[in-house]
Amino acid sequence: MKSKKLIISLLIVSVILFIILNIFLINSFINKEKGKRQVQSSKPTEIYNPQINPKDFVSNINNKYLTLTSGKKFIYEGKTEEGVERTEVYVTHEKKKILGVNAVIVWDRVWLNDELIEDTKDWYAQDKHGDVWYFGEDSKELVNGKVAGTKGSWQAGVKGALPGIVMKANPQVGDDYRQEYYPGEAEDMAEVVSLGAKAKVKYGSFSNCLQTRDRNPLEPGGDEYKYYCPEIGGLVYEVKIKDGEGAQLIDVEEDSDLKQMEIKEEFEELKTEITEQEAIAIAQKTVKGRVIDVGIEKKFGKTAYVVEIDADGVETDVIIDIDTGKVLGIET
Repeated sequence: MKSKKLIISLLIVSVILFIILNIFLINSFINKEKGKRQVQSSKPTEIYNPQINPKDFVSNINNKYLTLTSGKKFIYEGKTEEGVERTEVYVTHEKKKILGVNAVIVWDRVWLNDELIEDTKDWYAQDKHGDVWYFGEDSKELVNGKVAGTKGSWQAGVKGALPGIVMKANPQVGDDYRQEYYPGEAEDMAEVVSLGAKAKVKYGSFSNCLQTRDRNPLEPGGDEYKYYCPEIGGLVYEVKIKDGEGAQLIDVEEDSDLKQMEIKEEFEELKTEITEQEAIAIAQKTVKGRVIDVGIEKKFGKTAYVVEIDADGVETDVIIDIDTGKVLGIET
């Protein structure tokens, strides 16, 4: 009888020990996995904080892929869904001091069907190693000759914005770098794809060109290829990967006679009866989804808000009259 009780007691103890051992092993596994996650989550994220010393910069920009000589003008042309787009990029004789660096002012203007739709001043400077830095831009979107928006404008050192390298001195295939950094507004990046690319445009045929793949995390699906050729010392062709829309170099003027006083041209702001928030509310009543972007453009012969909405994965534009709030159309 005693031996039977002893056997039962030993069995009970064994079961208890077995349960305790399993609990211990399970806890050990959980803690181990938790530790792994903690280690993974504690890995440092990218910290972008370039150190700018004005003494490291030179007065000229002579990078072989991006040479910016005062008085030079590059002219580009391309076809879009809206019509023919013409871009003139003029290297001025003026400079702007940013973070203690004298940056060259480059005047960039865009026409759509002969109407000026964008007027931008870009700021570039080259360091002593040959890297060309981008210090920001003052960009104006124009409708009927008036400012409809300044989206994308930023200046290094203002509100946390930081400069980026727009062209490396010695680019290598696989290089990936920031060209600008103003969180939520300007985050363009580039990756070097080739150093021996060819480009044939209206202005001529070129070889040994630098090909980059440019992207903007704020605009998914908007990646494009750009071709910079030493024979020109600049961009000769750019094309969007998704839809094939692009612009090609059609002419270069070495000593453009643009009047410097034109660079200081001022534009009036566009007045609207409907606010942007009201336009968004109207758009979301029309098409259910998440608002991705809002801009003002000429559509159907009228000045209108274009509210871009992600409707279950389908990008949809709701076009709203800026004065009446009437929905002029929907485009997908």
